[in-house]
Amino acid sequence: MIRNPGLADGTPPLLSSAVTLLSAFAVLFLTAISVYTLAAGVFGLLFLLVGLVRGSSGVFSLGIALLFVAVVVAGLLGMSPLFLLLAGFFTVLSWDVGHTGFGIREEMGRGVSTLRIELVRSASSLVVLSVGAAIGYAVFRTATGEQSLLALVALLVGAVALLIALQE
Repeated sequence: MIRNPGLADGTPPLLSSAVTLLSAFAVLFLTAISVYTLAAGVFGLLFLLVGLVRGSSGVFSLGIALLFVAVVVAGLLGMSPLFLLLAGFFTVLSWDVGHTGFGIREEMGRGVSTLRIELVRSASSLVVLSVGAAIGYAVFRTATGEQSLLALVALLVGAVALLIALQE
């Protein structure tokens, strides 16, 4: 069994941790529109990092919750809907991939190559969340009168076709 000095046994695998941290940095960057959102984002990122390094899913979840607070406060302060959607997207991606990383480590343990599992899970999360975000944005644009209803229907048909293709 290979051990990394300074890392706890329950730490998520490297790829999951990297995707999680990059997504959290994106949330911090997107929501840094005031002192309050910046503070929530920085503390969220710090808790998330400590949770990943120590293998503590509770501390990790606190970090994700603080990133979510940063997104909500940014929305209350009037951040653009597109940037708000992107920040929410990266928050959910960070949570999903990080949480899955904890599960992979718990199931597989250390010393087992998990790169393929992590790649498939990260890519599938990215695709599903992208489709959901695109549909949400299209609905928003249609509701505000900035997009045609035909574009929304075409997007929904494409999303259903993608989901059917992913199931096979």
